[in-house]
Amino acid sequence: MEARSIDYVPLAERHGKVWHLFPVWFAGDAHLATVATGAIGVGLGGNLVWTAIAVVLGCALGTFFMAFHSTQGPQLGLPQMVQSRPQFGFIGALLVWLVALTTYIGYNAFNQILVGSTLDHLADVPTGASYVGYAVIAIVLAVVGYDIIHKASRWLTYVVLVALALFTVCVIVVHPFTHAQLDLGSFALTPFLIQLFTAAVYQLSWSIYVSDYSRYLPPSVGVRSSFWWTYLGAGVGGAWMMLVGTVAAGLFPGKSLVESVISAGDRALGGFGVALLVITVLPLLTMGALNVYG
Repeated sequence: MEARSIDYVPLAERHGKVWHLFPVWFAGDAHLATVATGAIGVGLGGNLVWTAIAVVLGCALGTFFMAFHSTQGPQLGLPQMVQSRPQFGFIGALLVWLVALTTYIGYNAFNQILVGSTLDHLADVPTGASYVGYAVIAIVLAVVGYDIIHKASRWLTYVVLVALALFTVCVIVVHPFTHAQLDLGSFALTPFLIQLFTAAVYQLSWSIYVSDYSRYLPPSVGVRSSFWWTYLGAGVGGAWMMLVGTVAAGLFPGKSLVESVISAGDRALGGFGVALLVITVLPLLTMGALNVYG
């Protein structure tokens, strides 16, 4: 089980490779909650192409600031919330802690609802059982700690990468979009801005615990490499998965999130919808573990 809590990680205990940050943040972002975030612009009346542009720009902006916090982990060997004390003071940091706690609880509650609705849709599993099962898995992963979270994230990243690549290629080949969905002349400012800043804030919300998963790395990994591996993992995983939500909402605007993901997967490749949904749900387990661990 995890031996360190909020204390400094001595140099003798530092281990891991800097590229391991990529799968942690790719898997942390590539899940059904991120899909829901990418559907907001279309739901507010924006067309598909401008919502997609807003998603990419928002992720690029929000992830930039989040990744800089990741570089502090190897240098300081401390979790993110402890690092906030020099910036906000011993008492002032309590405000940051309350914001972080609210974020942890809020994201886990949202993720539990998504898992519950998915299992209810696929297998008629009672939502209460889904909520408890999700919480137990997240707690077990968090108690075992840092190393198991990294390993689970790497395996999930391999699976999700294959699924996203297959979905993307099939969507491009099938090309099920109408002219109106891809019309650059149909620009609506309000949906565009809301989608852009929602994507940016979604990515930026990782900043409260991003260095929790880089603090065991040796300081020799350097600031530049830890920044880029974090930025690429979170940026690519977040934007790619949000675009799945954008496409699903654009093709099936009248359906629920779960139904639209299944329908989009089936439209891209016959029978692929359920597999795509399950694969987007699996990383929610590591997401829950990240929150509980933090």
